[in-house]
Amino acid sequence: MKLHRLAKIEQSKNIGEEYGPWVPFIGTLFLFIFVSNLFRIGLAYFDKYIQPTPILLPINILEDFTKFLSLSFRLFENILADELVVVVLVSLVPLVVPIPVMFLGLFTSGIQALIFATLAAAYIGESMEGHH
Repeated sequence: MKLHRLAKIEQSKNIGEEYGPWVPFIGTLFLFIFVSNLFRIGLAYFDKYIQPTPILLPINILEDFTKFLSLSFRLFENILADELVVVVLVSLVPLVVPIPVMFLGLFTSGIQALIFATLAAAYIGESMEGHH
């Protein structure tokens, strides 16, 4: 009984009291997706972490986490650099020079979106390689 009460308190913290009846559905959905992924890909998916040698296991795991971190930092850095250039140019030459730089910022934003979409597609393709 205590465990059931603790589970209700924990679920009310996460999704609120009014969503309590939906917790079994959400849990079932999670389990269905998790088990389906294991049957489509199988446990052989984890073999990629010990290839070519089991010594590389920590490095291969770290590689998966650093991919999205490096993309996040790179995107933040590019947006910050664009904004800083505009701020500096507006403070130095307030009328004429910032306008072309703002258009350049729009152009580079489009290129960044293309690069990040391409890298995300490449990472997804790499993780799905050999699991079709």
